[in-house]
Amino acid sequence: MSQMLIPNTVTEACQMLSSGNRMACAGATNLYVDREKGKYPDRDIVSLHRLKELSGIREEKDGWHIGSLTTFDLIEDAFRGQGAMDALAEAASLVGGPQIRNRGTIGGNILSASPAADTVPVLMALDAVLVLVSETGQRMVSINGFMKGPGRTAIHQGEILTEIVIPSKTGAARFRKVGKRNALAISIINAAVYMEKEEGRITALAIAIGSAGPTALRAFHTEELLRAWKRPDSEEKWQSLHEEIAIALSEDISPIDDIRATGSYRKTVAANVVLQLVRELWEACEK
Repeated sequence: MSQMLIPNTVTEACQMLSSGNRMACAGATNLYVDREKGKYPDRDIVSLHRLKELSGIREEKDGWHIGSLTTFDLIEDAFRGQGAMDALAEAASLVGGPQIRNRGTIGGNILSASPAADTVPVLMALDAVLVLVSETGQRMVSINGFMKGPGRTAIHQGEILTEIVIPSKTGAARFRKVGKRNALAISIINAAVYMEKEEGRITALAIAIGSAGPTALRAFHTEELLRAWKRPDSEEKWQSLHEEIAIALSEDISPIDDIRATGSYRKTVAANVVLQLVRELWEACEK
């Protein structure tokens, strides 16, 4: 029979998690579903709900700091219309329904390591850094490469994700989610693109895609392709770029067939979405 442990400080939480068959819990929106399906029946739960210092958003010289227990609704309210961070607001607004967004946390979205997690592609495109704290100190890890597979991350036993740091960005970003419904749907494909441009050419670019592999991932081959392009000046050239994006993405992603979509369909949708976002950003950067 598992038990619930409730620490009053981050240090206590790290101590509790450093031994035994235990797992941290924040909003529990995933945990309730997982336990109902029979997962983690013997795991003790370390609830972080008393650690109020892990919730909140602040802007510092090095960028935005988001506490790991910050809920999706707070993220949406804070970043709507805030330059590149608006993409994170858009992603947060599409997580589940209002009840989930009011309780679910960005830290939980990251550590659940779902390939379809909606905030993760945005965090990848914005080069987010994760602050992981243990009894022996803290380490900072890029979110790119942090996911190791479905449900698996590079977090160590006894560590807690305390905050997410997003470096200051001067460019623009967009997020897009494709699902079977407009709301309350797990992504068939989701994607985020960040772009900086100068004199008609891309000077900085990041593309991250979810639901297209064992984890959300950066599309490095596609990024390299687009850096070599100037903005197409005709529909024929846009179509040519679309075809090249599809080819480059085939080297970046490896979507599977499942109950929501086939791998082939996901590849087609991913190419369409990346082209749409790149075109939107190219035009936005020229205004």
